[in-house]
Amino acid sequence: MNISTKVVLALCCLCITFVAGYLAGSLSKPDYIITNLPLQKLSLSDTKIEKTALLDKTHAVSSASSLRSAGQSSQVDFEINSNDSEDANSTTVDLEQEQTEKDIITLFSEFVTYAASGSDYSEYGMKLDDIRNVLIASSSDLAALLEYLQRLPIDSQENYLLVSIIMGLPQEISQPAMLSVMEVTLLNDDPNNATNFLELAARTGLKSPNIITSLKDIAIFSENNDQTLRALDMLMPYELSSIENQQIRDRLLRAAQNSKTEDKPHYFSQLLRFSNSAQRKQLALDAFNQTEANKGIQSIIMDSIQTGTLNRSSDLKEVLYSIAKQQENELQQQAIYTLLYRFDLTQEEYKDLSEGKNIETNNIYDSVN
Repeated sequence: MNISTKVVLALCCLCITFVAGYLAGSLSKPDYIITNLPLQKLSLSDTKIEKTALLDKTHAVSSASSLRSAGQSSQVDFEINSNDSEDANSTTVDLEQEQTEKDIITLFSEFVTYAASGSDYSEYGMKLDDIRNVLIASSSDLAALLEYLQRLPIDSQENYLLVSIIMGLPQEISQPAMLSVMEVTLLNDDPNNATNFLELAARTGLKSPNIITSLKDIAIFSENNDQTLRALDMLMPYELSSIENQQIRDRLLRAAQNSKTEDKPHYFSQLLRFSNSAQRKQLALDAFNQTEANKGIQSIIMDSIQTGTLNRSSDLKEVLYSIAKQQENELQQQAIYTLLYRFDLTQEEYKDLSEGKNIETNNIYDSVN
């Protein structure tokens, strides 16, 4: 084989080797890419995980911020709601108080209607107890009804019934309640406040230092004689000082002198109550010795002797004995009765009184009464 042929063969081998190497290299390149794909995917997955974690952290921070904001908002809402709740509670209390007042007044009004209807009284006591039980259990109901009482006319049926209901409560409740009403009544800017006060004092019979002082002021300083007499009816002589006692006596003497004949006995009766023994005796003797004798006053004197308010004396016995002998005197029988039961009579005096008269005890008592 010559040299040229060897060269050609060598070049062919080189070409074949080159082509085989090129092909081998081309075929192996896709395998390299496929092999690295999982690595690229893993890297992307890791990146995605990192991004997801970052997003989760961001979301967590955002959520925390949102929670803090929500917490602050909730706190504000709670405070607002609390304030609203307090306002609502206050409104509810006011409404309940208004409803309570309405209920107790309505309950009382229904009782008044029932009492005036003339219905069967089998439920009267039950309805009365229902009202009293409410008043015992609730001071607010009692206060509401006391305020309502002050708006009622003093001479109305409702007023009488309500005072009766309150006075039927336990003393520790009824007495302070009515005393407060009486004191408020006297202080009202009402021309009839003294009259209304005296009416409540008479109905309840309650007394306190303030009530006694008010009664004395009315008795001494009132220009209304009827108020003076009514106040004195509720006072006892021992409740007055010596100065107050003298003021009352002077007031009664003036009233008796300036009053009508038929009214004088009322003042004289009170004058006897607030006088001592010596003063009473002198008042009685003066009344018997007046030129124009007041039969009403003389009858009061005899009644006072019979009850022991006026002490017996020889002077009074002599005056009564004289009246007992007067056939035309309308007080003859009362004088005889007083002499028989309050004075010591001798047999001669008794015979003298009984001469021509039927002075049996029953007959004299019936004629006097």
